[in-house]
Amino acid sequence: MKTKRLMGGRVWLAAGWVILLASQAMAEKTVLRLRLSGPVMEAPDQAAGMLALFSKEEMRTLREWVGDIRRAAADRDISGLALIIEEPEINLAQVEELVQAIQAFKARGKPVYCYLDYADNVSYALAAAASHITIAENGELAIVGLHGEMMFFKGLLDKLGLEADMMQCGAYKGAAEPFTRTEPSPEVVENINWLLDGLYERWIGLIAEGRKLPVEEVKKLVDAAPLSAEQALKYKLVDEVSSFPTFKQMLHKEFGRDLKVVKRYEESSVPEVDTSNPFAFLSQLFGLLQEAASPEEKPAIGLIYIEGTIMVGPSDDSPLGGSSAGSSTIRSAFEQARQDDQIRAVVVRVDSPGGSALASDIIWEAATRCGLEKPVIVSMGAVAGSGGYYVSIPGDVIFADPSTITGSIGVVGGKLIWKQLMEGKLGITTAEFSRGRHAGLMSMNRKWNEAERAWMTDYLNRVYDQFKDRVKKSRGQRLKKDLQEIAGGRVYTGAQAVELGLVDRLGGLSDALDFAATRAGLGKDYEVRTLPKPSGFAAVLKLLKSFMGEEGEDEFEIEAQARLDEFTLLRAARPVLRELAPAQLKHMLQALRNLTILQREHVGCFMPLVPQVR
Repeated sequence: MKTKRLMGGRVWLAAGWVILLASQAMAEKTVLRLRLSGPVMEAPDQAAGMLALFSKEEMRTLREWVGDIRRAAADRDISGLALIIEEPEINLAQVEELVQAIQAFKARGKPVYCYLDYADNVSYALAAAASHITIAENGELAIVGLHGEMMFFKGLLDKLGLEADMMQCGAYKGAAEPFTRTEPSPEVVENINWLLDGLYERWIGLIAEGRKLPVEEVKKLVDAAPLSAEQALKYKLVDEVSSFPTFKQMLHKEFGRDLKVVKRYEESSVPEVDTSNPFAFLSQLFGLLQEAASPEEKPAIGLIYIEGTIMVGPSDDSPLGGSSAGSSTIRSAFEQARQDDQIRAVVVRVDSPGGSALASDIIWEAATRCGLEKPVIVSMGAVAGSGGYYVSIPGDVIFADPSTITGSIGVVGGKLIWKQLMEGKLGITTAEFSRGRHAGLMSMNRKWNEAERAWMTDYLNRVYDQFKDRVKKSRGQRLKKDLQEIAGGRVYTGAQAVELGLVDRLGGLSDALDFAATRAGLGKDYEVRTLPKPSGFAAVLKLLKSFMGEEGEDEFEIEAQARLDEFTLLRAARPVLRELAPAQLKHMLQALRNLTILQREHVGCFMPLVPQVR
């Protein structure tokens, strides 16, 4: 009996431990909290990082956001995801990559809870991927459909006394039309409508798939939008209408009262900072800088970003002027990758509407040379057209998101004529003197004469033929149609480009990295190294953020923080238009940058005027 009682006690004790351990496991559940607010960057930006440090804006790259979700999906200690969507500056292609990561997270049996006060077209497409959506009382779903605007500057040029003398190769290459027309040509209208049809179907599909609703029903709801929070709940576009505190209570009820919230899933830990010892802090700073300068030993994939306007010279990632991909910087990155024995493959992330034809060819040559020794895989972001497509074609395999905008194989050339402005309006006359037949080729005082126009026509044709020849050599038998039927400045979505053989596969940056690792024969033990290799500045920024104490008191932390372009020092440098119409200002600045390229290099490989879709 004694033995039985002892055994029974042991059984009772064991059962008690099981109950205790089970209760602890329930109490110690952890969720990852991601709060999307402000810009979702493509490439790391040290200048923006410094501004974000002092404005308390969370400036992170798309790869960091996706990486957090993927690592949390594989982490047994993470039970769910709390996704808080405020007002992210994000495009549809970026949403697709985040949605793919969220779907993989849910496939592990982990729920995703989303909260939003308000949602527009793109942010709701992201929210729709969640398992459960809560919208604020009196919130709104402005899923009104895709709207595009095209800006034309001929009327302004006429008023100023300026005239654009432009040429193009390809009937659909409408990049010069903003300066020569007041409305789009029939070819551009045809192309834009074809493009918007593809983007609209993809956008509708993301919502329908996420909410498990018929496509036709979603289209009817879009036509009825904007929708109030109660209407959104009625039509099953959201699951609950309540306040943010109620949303937090729901999470605690779902995961346990002692729920642990992780606000950032770090790939590498940030060292603890001894704030009481400034000498120790400085020692850590110098240590990080020294570590960044030390040679790497681990096998790696090189990651090269080609973002913004493609231009000759060094890259510029100034948050004041917009990013540009400089040919000398990118060429150096490919050379680093080619010569580094630890880098076994290269992934090129392209998010560019093109720019300089010369710079595009310089980058093409550097990528091609690198590809002779190592696998080069391309991942297209939101836009990879014209020069952006030019620099992509050396890739062994090209990945694109379904909503990527690409193609636009064609070139333009031209210059502005200011004779009417100078003489007719300002009373300034000019006398010209030249030595050499083409010395005055880019003179702004007159249009091209017959001989000059013939030279420019021949020059544009040679650059266009070279562009097409590069495409033929790189894509070869993968093209599904004759190149003449695909080129001519025509623009496509990523899904359409795959059908035509301009792109190989649909997928995001993570897919390209995984593919590159497999192609290079790497296992799981490798790192991704951004090239050109950044200084230790990024590591120092991380330490400074830790030192300054970024974490807020609220465990989920919903807060409308200051935007980068609302930072005090920047506001003084930004025109009023930046606040009132940022999309239109972006178009204007891009147009001016394109004119600068033409004035200096005579010919350019940039996208036609694709409307700003919102």
